[in-house]
Parts: sequence; C-alpha cells; structure tokens
Amino acid sequence: MPKSEISDKIIKISNLNATKSNIFRWRSDASNNSKIAEKLSLISIEKIDFNGKIIAQGKNKWLLSGNLGATAMKECVVTLQAVKCRVDEKIKRIYVPLEEIPSIEKDDGRDVNLELDENLEPLTGSLDLSSIVQETLALSLPDYPRSNNADYVSISLGDDEQTTQQDNKQNPF
Repeated sequence: MPKSEISDKIIKISNLNATKSNIFRWRSDASNNSKIAEKLSLISIEKIDFNGKIIAQGKNKWLLSGNLGATAMKECVVTLQAVKCRVDEKIKRIYVPLEEIPSIEKDDGRDVNLELDENLEPLTGSLDLSSIVQETLALSLPDYPRSNNADYVSISLGDDEQTTQQDNKQNPF
C-alpha cells in the first residue's frame, strides 16, 4: 500500500488519503515541550518523538497506530530532586462518528454490562497529536517517582513500649 507523509501537529481528516497509509512523525519543539510540561505539572520534558500511521477503516472510520517516545523530569516524592522518567508506549486509537460510540447513559436503571472499547474516540475534523501525547504521558508517567538515593522514611508516633501494650489488648478493629 502506498504511503503519504505527514509532519504537522494538527492533522485534518479531510486531507488524509483514504486509499493509502498516512505516515506521520511529530517531534515536539522546546515551546511545545514546556507547554505540555506545565499542563502535566512536570519539571520539564526533554524530548517527544511520536510516529505512526493513520489508515482508513471503511467509509468514516480511521485507525491511528503509533509509538511515543518521551523523556520527562518529575520531582521525587521523597527528596523533591529531579527524576528522569522515560516513556515508550504503543498507541492505538480508532476514530469513529460520535453516534457509533456506545453510551452508558441509555441505561434505564437496570444493571448493564457493556464492553466499551477504550480505543474508540469521537471523529472530529482534525487530530491534534499533542493532545494524544499529553493523554498518553499523563497515564504512563509514574505517579510517585523516587530518586535512587531516596530512603524510606519511618515515623514513630509516641512511645513504642506504650504502643505495644495497646496492641496486645483485644481490639475489634
């Protein structure tokens, strides 16, 4: 299948070729990196490299599959030092018209067991690669990063002897 190259951050659906693989590669610049880092409360983002392809799936469905590589700096939860975090994620999104996405709101009060596909996204006029990157980074970066020299903190509240005596008493909780 022939390929079509795309290097923009915003990809218009109307510009995609429905008969070819639409290959994209977006490398974020320093300005975008600082905006994304600010939105995600990171110290900084050193680099972002997002590449993949967009393929038509029938008349009005599009499959985006790609790889995201990023390096970010977060604060250690113990020492507050900068911790380098590396993200290498495979991304898959299926863009379909909004009416084709199942809705939980149609529930009439009964328990409904719907298997929702987490890869489904509503089809809009364009795809913003930076939004996809932000979402993936927010979900992939560690919530509580620790630097290598961070020690576990042990806190003792009160007298250890008194605590042991209280622990030996019968307690229903």
